[in-house]
Amino acid sequence: MADQVDQPLAEQEKKARNKGLVALGSATTTVLFTWLLSWAFVVPGLPITAALVYRWLKYRAEWGIKF
Repeated sequence: MADQVDQPLAEQEKKARNKGLVALGSATTTVLFTWLLSWAFVVPGLPITAALVYRWLKYRAEWGIKF
């Protein structure tokens, strides 16, 4: 019975983890391209990363998922 109650939140935690990994990948890619190629990659990379992190934190807050 307890498994049925915890199941929906477990699925939301999995989605939140995936969104966090996407944000982390975006940040890593931005830093890597900036370091290896040019500082010009900060211009598109920083807002994209910020938007993904915002979406991740907003999703966690909507579902009440704590760190």
